[in-house]
Amino acid sequence: MAKHPASVSGTAIPPATSINDSSGAVWTVSNGVVYRAGKTAAFTMNVKLLLWYAGKVYQENTDNNWWVWQNNVWNQTTDPRPATTSSSASSATATASSSSASATSTSAAQTASAAIPFAGINEHYNYGGIYTSIPLATQAATLTDLGLTGNRQDIHSYSQIDAVANTVIPGMGSKISIMPMIDAYPWDDPSLNGATPTEASAYAYAYSMAAYAATKLKGVAAVEFGNEYDLDGHNKPVANDGANVSDFDNSTWPIFRGALRGSYDGWRSVDTTGATKVIATASSGFLHLGWYKGMLTGTQPDGSTGHPVVKTDIIQLHWYSDGGDPENTWGVTGTNYNVLKSLHDAYNLPIMFTEIGVNTDFSTAQAQTYIAKTIPELYAAKATYNVIGFNWYELYDDPTGQYGILTSSGAQKPIYAAIKQAVAGLK
Repeated sequence: MAKHPASVSGTAIPPATSINDSSGAVWTVSNGVVYRAGKTAAFTMNVKLLLWYAGKVYQENTDNNWWVWQNNVWNQTTDPRPATTSSSASSATATASSSSASATSTSAAQTASAAIPFAGINEHYNYGGIYTSIPLATQAATLTDLGLTGNRQDIHSYSQIDAVANTVIPGMGSKISIMPMIDAYPWDDPSLNGATPTEASAYAYAYSMAAYAATKLKGVAAVEFGNEYDLDGHNKPVANDGANVSDFDNSTWPIFRGALRGSYDGWRSVDTTGATKVIATASSGFLHLGWYKGMLTGTQPDGSTGHPVVKTDIIQLHWYSDGGDPENTWGVTGTNYNVLKSLHDAYNLPIMFTEIGVNTDFSTAQAQTYIAKTIPELYAAKATYNVIGFNWYELYDDPTGQYGILTSSGAQKPIYAAIKQAVAGLK
């Protein structure tokens, strides 16, 4: 089946003549019957409106009943659109037009939006284990005590989007600001049936998931897409310090570019006013300045230019204690870097450390010293380099490593007091 970029969320027939879904299939309506890829889509009749919205296909019949296409059948539902846009097909068209216009703008419209907390932490509700066994209200109370009111949560599927929207956000309460990290990983796309992703397939898959997330997670201050794509196992190892675009794998580059582009555009197809800030750089951070440069300027590792550009509202950075000081560190090539200055001067965008933490080979004393030095320096970089926040890695020790502020049984570790004291001193 030929692949087509997914239609903008809100596209409707009529007035459109066809809709492209995220798998590449083309939908049409003829004499009240719905067709998918040229074949009837189960049983339909008297269809007056076909709607593509937040990654799903909906139909409305002449009796004003609504149905959604799920698992190759139609299930009864309601109009998924907000009341202000669901009154007519012309409203859907206006929504689609507005979405398309928004997606062409690099900077989100300035609207009243929730504030992004400066100090936050990483958690993994969707991984289960201690993150689900300890009540969310208890976790929220711990975060409030620490002063870490931002909360980055991993998401890798539609069901995990639902879990964060329906369980985590209400469970954490109003004092904690959830920042979803949504990874529409290109190789997870079920429509590929195991085939290698392309830039087009990655774009469509990410677009659909991001649009769905935008409807479920409306109101979050910020959302992040992708996680450390530059270190993905499908890539060749990063060469040198990663400071140049040529240090990265040219063959997988378009796939990840497609995923990041689709994520941004998919979210903006729903959040057309830019109320939520979108982070779409997905780097492992440290000295990988070439990753940002190539993605944000449309440059390939082979040196070719003029490729699609990834859009982002915030530059995301990961940093751990083995990297030293992000304003004064050294690469394997013997080059000295001020990473914050390089990112600030190149893109003039806010910078957020979506992961920062202490490596597990640090002693307790070393960790306490690093925390006492680094957290105030991040806050000082607010004025110098527009650093807008950090998310410490992480709340509990878990199977990924002993990075937690608390143990895997929920007991405080010695660094708990160090974190609390450092955050309390931010002014």
